[in-house]
Amino acid sequence: MPVVLVPSALRQYTGQQARVSVPGQTVAAILDSLTAEAPAMRSHLFAAGALRHFVVVSKNGQDIRLLQGLATPVAGTDEIRILASIAGG
Repeated sequence: MPVVLVPSALRQYTGQQARVSVPGQTVAAILDSLTAEAPAMRSHLFAAGALRHFVVVSKNGQDIRLLQGLATPVAGTDEIRILASIAGG
């Protein structure tokens, strides 16, 4: 099953787990499965049905925007990493 690497800022929604295994055959399906288990995380990742501009998702280290976006296929051994920018000042 694919593994999602969760940034520390979002781990409060995954019971402090840094790695979460969820089913899915595309990045969209993986993120849907993840947010089904952690519904409060959805608003941090998506706005108006699309990934927020400051959220970067990669598959095995490659930005999905350079692949097929949310339609990028995912295999059982793949790692999906979420990088969420944190603003402050």
